[in-house]
Amino acid sequence: MDSEIIYSIIGILILIFIIIVVFYSNSNKKINSKAMKKDDIINKYKRELHKILLPLKDDKKARMAKKNELLARISNELSRNIFFDNDEIKETILMLANE
Repeated sequence: MDSEIIYSIIGILILIFIIIVVFYSNSNKKINSKAMKKDDIINKYKRELHKILLPLKDDKKARMAKKNELLARISNELSRNIFFDNDEIKETILMLANE
């Protein structure tokens, strides 16, 4: 009889501990919205574009060739991304082309 009470108390304490751990782990997750993820992706591409084109600032022909190559790759990657539809891809590529 006494052992059943002890096992019940231990079981309840373990259950409470598991519930606390589950709620604590869920409260620390950072949830990004679709718009935030899109902005992060676009900003990553902007940084990459600036980083690649910076050494070519004096050579316009090489700069344009590299920019076209990079924009084609970005367009291909965005077409496979679930966050972007065709209109948003066109808009993003135009924005990056004008950078």
